[in-house]
Amino acid sequence: MSPTVSIYVAISISDGVYKHWGVFIDAPREEDKTFLQVAGSDGRFRYELEARDVRRSEGLVELLPLYDVDVAEINSIKTVASQVTVHNEIRGWNCQDYVLDLLEALEKEGIVNSKDARYKKQKDLLHGKQEGLA
Repeated sequence: MSPTVSIYVAISISDGVYKHWGVFIDAPREEDKTFLQVAGSDGRFRYELEARDVRRSEGLVELLPLYDVDVAEINSIKTVASQVTVHNEIRGWNCQDYVLDLLEALEKEGIVNSKDARYKKQKDLLHGKQEGLA
């Protein structure tokens, strides 16, 4: 069996109105730890990939574990993350929407098993943390 890595949603305090979300891949080697996010502001978001351990971030509020994937899937996750549409045309769309869109894309690609009970529970928990819903 190949080694696995844990995928988390990192929730941190940001300069904006809402908490900042991104997906953290906790790879075994320090240089492989990856943070996937969109940065910017309403209408001006852009996708960013950072090689860093978010646990060292000052504003980190919560690290929500989501799923464990095979180490071999890391590059696929990065590819999918870079292809998720950044919806700058939708007013109010933000990093939280991006994370949920990315999870949907990972499920569609079969990288994350949407039927996994633990994952479903964690994703529902995440949905409950989304801010700014009318």
